[in-house]
Amino acid sequence: MNKDFYKGENFWNKDPKNKRHEYPINDEIIKKAENILDVHFPSSFIELMKKQNGGELNYPYFTEYKESLPSIEPIHFRKDDLGILSSKELLAESDLPKELIVLWTNCHEWIVLDYRKGNENPSVVYIVENYFTEEIEWEFHKIADTFDDLLNQLFRISPKKAKNRKGFFKRKRR
Repeated sequence: MNKDFYKGENFWNKDPKNKRHEYPINDEIIKKAENILDVHFPSSFIELMKKQNGGELNYPYFTEYKESLPSIEPIHFRKDDLGILSSKELLAESDLPKELIVLWTNCHEWIVLDYRKGNENPSVVYIVENYFTEEIEWEFHKIADTFDDLLNQLFRISPKKAKNRKGFFKRKRR
């Protein structure tokens, strides 16, 4: 498989499939979000968000299989639109730990910054619903020790090859 790894440029997809509202971003907004969430975002995360406040990624894959980080939610303070500040509500609804910050979710799979060990230097975790149980159970898979480590793992492949990818975590739908 030909992988094109992220090398610090063109992180955000400038021609996304899903158009979204563009929220302004600056140091004051980032600091306010950190205070509300009681965390310190990784500096590389802040740099990327300053370039574009969330959106689709040009380098979405982090495993050899289908797992991807298709987009990152924006930082904003509106209650009627999903964003990073929606993390606590989303996590509570799904009975997930409140010390996580949601980068992306479809409510069955999650990619989060994991602050369970403190409010700085989070690891990055992929959470997936275990479909082999009667009750909703979550499987936690650490995908990177730091956000920088995640960035070093991200890659893209040709659209033709992406269609042929198979799931890494084998799941059976109920």
